[in-house]
Amino acid sequence: MGGVKNRNKVKLPVPKAKQKKAVDKWQKDKGKGAVGPKKQGKLMPTAADPDSKAPSRRPIVFVSPKPADEPSSDEGDVSEEEQDEPEESVPSKLPVLEPVPTDVPDPQLEPNKIKLLKPLIGYFYNGDQMSLKLSFEQAGLLLKPDYDEKTRVFRFRVEMREICRAEGEKNEAHTIAREKLVQIVRYYCYCVKRVKEYHTRRKIFYTRPPKMAVQAQKDQKKIPEQNVGFQMLQKQGWNPGSALGMSMEGILEPIVAKKRKEKSGLGVEDAVAPDGTEEKVKIPIEAFYLLLKQYAGVNALYDIVFSSQFSKHQVAKLKSFAMSLKLLPQMIGTNKKKLVVSRPLTIKEIKEGVMKGHSDLCAKYVVIPPAAGIPEEDKMLA
Repeated sequence: MGGVKNRNKVKLPVPKAKQKKAVDKWQKDKGKGAVGPKKQGKLMPTAADPDSKAPSRRPIVFVSPKPADEPSSDEGDVSEEEQDEPEESVPSKLPVLEPVPTDVPDPQLEPNKIKLLKPLIGYFYNGDQMSLKLSFEQAGLLLKPDYDEKTRVFRFRVEMREICRAEGEKNEAHTIAREKLVQIVRYYCYCVKRVKEYHTRRKIFYTRPPKMAVQAQKDQKKIPEQNVGFQMLQKQGWNPGSALGMSMEGILEPIVAKKRKEKSGLGVEDAVAPDGTEEKVKIPIEAFYLLLKQYAGVNALYDIVFSSQFSKHQVAKLKSFAMSLKLLPQMIGTNKKKLVVSRPLTIKEIKEGVMKGHSDLCAKYVVIPPAAGIPEEDKMLA
């Protein structure tokens, strides 16, 4: 048949014998039910055949979120941070809790008061000084001191329930009652202790050294070719870059006059004043705005420390911009205070981060378990 290339030609129907064989084969495969993977792929998927959709469901199961009790449940929240911090977490083998304190006596509180203090987490901000106000506020508990002038009794009430008391003068009784309350918190509650004022991976300076300052200084010392002395030396056989003299043992660079410090005479060490060409380059403050914006956009838990090179006016601008990004700026230091910008975290978030082994939080805080013992639910998680 020579008309195969004619597209308008009608295609002949399939012979009846071939059609019958195809129908018999289809009925035979349908009767068997389970077929090989290659033959099953050629069939149309049906609702009664769940295996036909199994390959498409596997990726969904793989990317589904993990349960909250698994240690890797927060990987999605710190994916951006991992790009800047290769060492994000401490291995689980390292201890994340301090030993259970043994120097705290049992206050022997009633069970209903112990249950009331369960959400409380104590916060030590400077050595052994506990911030009771911050601890109770973040736990959602109302702490109210009360002193009766007639009975000379000082009480600490939590949600209108008396927790501890002391007798005596107001200041003396307040000190004793406060010590008792701190012991109660240490015995029944977790405590977070700050061991460092800040922990940073990035220390920011206002100025930086110039990139080509040394090379520019060398270029300025070179004598140009248009100089009369340069041309005279060339006529006498001197080549640029070579030393002077018959035996080529002279100087390579011309003698340059150097400015001396004030009234320092000859022979004084470090009498030469620094060259003005090595002045540092100042960075515009807009660059630090961009830095703070990038820091606020990632889940970074380290602090950003600005050096003391910044003026008061610049520090005020940086603090205002950091507060607009919902960051926490603080002035830390004794003689020369530095601006430290950190992410505001609650005591509960710090405690959970340290117990999970986050390296940045573990470098700045420690978690002290209750003196009464670690609760059973925390033992199960460990």
